[in-house]
Amino acid sequence: MNIFSLDWYLIALLVFTGFYCMLASRSIVRQLIGLEIISKGAMLTVISAGALTNNLVFAQALIITMIVIEVVVVAAGLALLVKNFRINGSTDIWKLNSLKG
Repeated sequence: MNIFSLDWYLIALLVFTGFYCMLASRSIVRQLIGLEIISKGAMLTVISAGALTNNLVFAQALIITMIVIEVVVVAAGLALLVKNFRINGSTDIWKLNSLKG
């Protein structure tokens, strides 16, 4: 077993942990944490693939782009969390139907 197969097992573990976190919870905070775990697994996938193909410069450029997109998604999710908490007093994702406009 080489080092790349160990990387892929770790990546698969991270992605499945993130999916479980998102599926098992109704809280917006836990949903965002699950999304962060999945995105970290995707970033490790890009870095591992870049190292495997000897193209780390392109992989690092993709990672920087992914980080920027991730920050925007998390900021929008946290804004949604604050708005939902002000209206409903909870962070339950099933109460988002009252957020209109």
